[in-house]
Amino acid sequence: MADRSNSTNKPNIVFIIARGESVRNFLYSAAIRSLHENARITLLSVITDEQFRTRFEHEVDQIIELREYPEHRLVNYLRALLHDAHYRWLWTEKVKNKQVILDDRARTLGGKIKRSLWKTISYFFANQGSLSFLSTLDRKLSILLKPTADFDRLFSQLKPDLVFNGSHIHASRGDLPIRIAHQMGIPTATFIFSWDNLSSRARLLPHYDHYLVWHKGMKEQLLNIYPSIKEDHVYITGTPQFDFHFRKEYILPRRELCSRIGLDPGRPFILYTTGMARDFPGEYLHVRSIIALLHEMDETKRPQLVVRAYIKGNSPEMEELAGQAIPGVVFPPVLWEEKWFTPMEEDLCIYTSLLHYCELGINPASTVSLELMMMDKPVINIGFDPPGYQVAKGYHWSRHIQFDHYRDLVRSGAVKIAYSTNDMRRMIHDSLENPSELLSRRRSFLEETFGCTLDGNSAQRIAEILQAIISD
Repeated sequence: MADRSNSTNKPNIVFIIARGESVRNFLYSAAIRSLHENARITLLSVITDEQFRTRFEHEVDQIIELREYPEHRLVNYLRALLHDAHYRWLWTEKVKNKQVILDDRARTLGGKIKRSLWKTISYFFANQGSLSFLSTLDRKLSILLKPTADFDRLFSQLKPDLVFNGSHIHASRGDLPIRIAHQMGIPTATFIFSWDNLSSRARLLPHYDHYLVWHKGMKEQLLNIYPSIKEDHVYITGTPQFDFHFRKEYILPRRELCSRIGLDPGRPFILYTTGMARDFPGEYLHVRSIIALLHEMDETKRPQLVVRAYIKGNSPEMEELAGQAIPGVVFPPVLWEEKWFTPMEEDLCIYTSLLHYCELGINPASTVSLELMMMDKPVINIGFDPPGYQVAKGYHWSRHIQFDHYRDLVRSGAVKIAYSTNDMRRMIHDSLENPSELLSRRRSFLEETFGCTLDGNSAQRIAEILQAIISD
């Protein structure tokens, strides 16, 4: 517990950590430390084990467990309808793909009828007026049927000046305290977790007073989807997850990195980052194919391959491939607390260093492309199904290239898209021979998208904005 003897006059912030990635964004970064200089901080966290408390108890005033309280069945039904109506109104490429998958899962006659009926009801409410009405009803009903008064009592005791949710999505247990705070008249704020969330995720619930986003495009998208949000209550901050890549203390010496993960420091390496197994079926076959392509090269020029698995959704086939100890191929362990989806601090150094030292990055179509571009690295995305793999309806790899959040990057020409094994062979060769080929396009896209936020100071900006919100 931090010393609070001289902090009684400081404003009080309740900081919700409802999911592990918020630890990376706001606790490992400078955000909490900067905030704590001028405010009292209460962590309302799903993670409260001894290791977590030991690591952070001196950087905040107190840590309180964020418990989960199941919502009333009626609230859950209403919310499901609201989210599906929102999807139907939004109707982005990602949403269309989701509907194809759900339709295909309805195999029985009864399932098809139920699915068709639900889609018809959702379609009826798929307009701004109905969505606004359902959102208001959701807010009122969730308070009327709230499963506990614990947060009412907690906020009455703490009297916070602001309640901030580190992730607006992925963790429902962070919603109820925000709803209670809003009902009590306590200002609330949240951070839009990722660049695809607004175009691919469910409706933004609950209501917040202030929103922090990565860049200008996300701000415009947020205001377009939710016209009731005030423009001056949306703040462009960048994202703390990129801060580490611009801070020298997170870049290991090359020899130390190679020693830690088993690379030959005298040879270059390509970084392959996998996607979630359920979204990218058969990915191990793409990795096998790339290994085969590399073995076509002269041994003296052949780069090593580092395959960094997506820890939240690796496949048994990829794990089996990793266990084969193929010469020149390394599957480094991802240092992660699996229970809470929390990356360890040591892993931030390894990942940033991999981005910094690799010659080329290959991935299906993900945020990693942006991170590679920030390090001036060539990027190849995969736009074709794994060779010899029968991909189920709705899961073809090419769909990711067309999703709304990724489409502008593809159109910019800043990344290469391989639509065949021959494309991949040629693009690997060209990228290694001429890594600066698309340099100007990469830099132009990043500048137009992120402006001046790629400076390692997003966490600091977030802290300053939260302090300014309290001051107002």
